[in-house]
Amino acid sequence: METAITCDYQNGVYCVDSGYEGGGVVSVYLLRDGNETAIVDTCSNAALEPVKRALSELGVNDREVKYIFLTHVHLDHAGGAGLFAREFPEATLVVHKRGGSHLVNTSRLLASVASVYGESVTKRLYGDILPVPADRITMPRDGDEFRVGSKTVVCFDTPGHARHHLVYKDIPSGAVFTGDAYGMSYAELVGPEGRCAILTTSPVQFDPSAMRASMRRIDGLARGDIYPTHFGRLSTGGGVSDSLYRQLDLYIEAAERAEGDIASIRTRLRELFKEEASRQNCPCLASNFGRVTVTALELNAQGLALWYKKNRGKS
Repeated sequence: METAITCDYQNGVYCVDSGYEGGGVVSVYLLRDGNETAIVDTCSNAALEPVKRALSELGVNDREVKYIFLTHVHLDHAGGAGLFAREFPEATLVVHKRGGSHLVNTSRLLASVASVYGESVTKRLYGDILPVPADRITMPRDGDEFRVGSKTVVCFDTPGHARHHLVYKDIPSGAVFTGDAYGMSYAELVGPEGRCAILTTSPVQFDPSAMRASMRRIDGLARGDIYPTHFGRLSTGGGVSDSLYRQLDLYIEAAERAEGDIASIRTRLRELFKEEASRQNCPCLASNFGRVTVTALELNAQGLALWYKKNRGKS
């Protein structure tokens, strides 16, 4: 049987492809040291099977999973949290203080997701979302540390994509797990010069000033590589970082010029993707308006329109 571990990044850091939307879209990361293991983001319920196979390959039993670190509670990152909590009975779920209540009572979160995707798509992607018992959750402060074997994992408050967003740094390896705080790069988004990335401004809590500050903070935490949930290790600096900061400026300009009109924003984002494809030498970004860029296009447009309406175009 083919291995369930997509990448072994060494130093006890592993990537598992969740299989979400055909694969190459959502990573579930594993941190392993000694007899203790942590999971970073769960994706949906369907991710449990490849994650359990990967843990078995590493010789990890279910009770050796000590923590489930969630970057935020959007369902492509935390939709499987309740099921994972049931399957890994010794694991503590670590989540931002603004997100914990949504794991205990999932009704508001599901309603929010359904308002974006529609009920049928939400059901197809995420199935039945199980609640997490409140006594299994811890909500850390900025800078709090957690031990996984001899590893020290530090959490950092990084709003912008969402107000309930955390980034985690594994001190021994230097790996920084950025969720959606520093762009995304699906497996297809690669050109002759390497990976390229798209900023994610999906609804409902996008805040450009906070996102810029969080990205700057991540710049200071990372050693040139980050581990976004979408998808796998990404080298920052140079073209990728320059592109993401540029996209942030251009996205806001697009929302303001369109005065929040979502159709106009969508049209401008399509143009911007093509411009970025040229700048980043990533033809896929311009030509593949399939699962990669259509989703980003629509969700980013919705997030920008909502931000403009809430803030009257003032950043």
